Amino acid sequence: MKLGNYSAPFGARAACLIILAGLAVLPAFADDNTVELTSIVIDSLNGAYVVDGVEYNYTWQADASRWKSQTADQKFPVIAPVATAPVALIRQNAEQKSIGVQGSFDRRGYNWIDIYPTAAGGDGAPVEIPLRGRTRFIDVWAWGSNLNYDLEIYIRDNRGVIHVLPVGNLQYLGWRNLRAAVPAGIPMVSTIVPRSTSVSTFVKFRLWTNPRERSYIDVERDNKGQVTKIIPFYVYLSNLKVLTDVYETIYDGDELSYPENTAKLWGGNTAEGGN
Repeated sequence: MKLGNYSAPFGARAACLIILAGLAVLPAFADDNTVELTSIVIDSLNGAYVVDGVEYNYTWQADASRWKSQTADQKFPVIAPVATAPVALIRQNAEQKSIGVQGSFDRRGYNWIDIYPTAAGGDGAPVEIPLRGRTRFIDVWAWGSNLNYDLEIYIRDNRGVIHVLPVGNLQYLGWRNLRAAVPAGIPMVSTIVPRSTSVSTFVKFRLWTNPRERSYIDVERDNKGQVTKIIPFYVYLSNLKVLTDVYETIYDGDELSYPENTAKLWGGNTAEGGN
């Protein structure tokens, strides 16, 4: 490299080239590392969940594994919205509710109860809740009665693969805020556009009983020793929330990454095109 009549030594020229190369790639690395973390309540039982302008309303259902208890008057599991919640949430909203679940199994073992969303006013079929952005954590308030049970969350990544996230053990008393980390290797958004290809979803909760733990609290019997009533165990869940990175790169033509803009450009028909 020459500056007037001065010729820089090879080492200096190499250093300049390295610095220039570093400056050339710096924006790309900065873009990848840029985050915009936001907390989003997926479902609080107090209203709709809105994603990109679309409103979702859910009711929650429960199903259980083979040995779920049943008598002439009782059939488990039972699920319902109940007027209770952690004090921390009630201070924010006096109308806060929770999902209440009653459970009982005839045998000890690795029994499970699935707690899943359905469309409000629908046919009761499971639906999945869309997750916006790159979800980092999912947390929920869970009430424990000191039973050795484990709680899991199932999510589906943007490629359709289901992942199981351990949330925590419920062997404690009262309300706790439990959190599940989403591993960085799980693809939550697509690297291609339009962004309709980058949907990841919350699928369900799963509660597991431990084989060494009781599978119900107690029973009542008649004078012949027959079970007349089962006293179930109880679990309460409230305020399902995610911490997610919603940062989106701005670039020339980024408006074409949104499906609604693509539909307008093509007159609502993106399935057909010219030669």
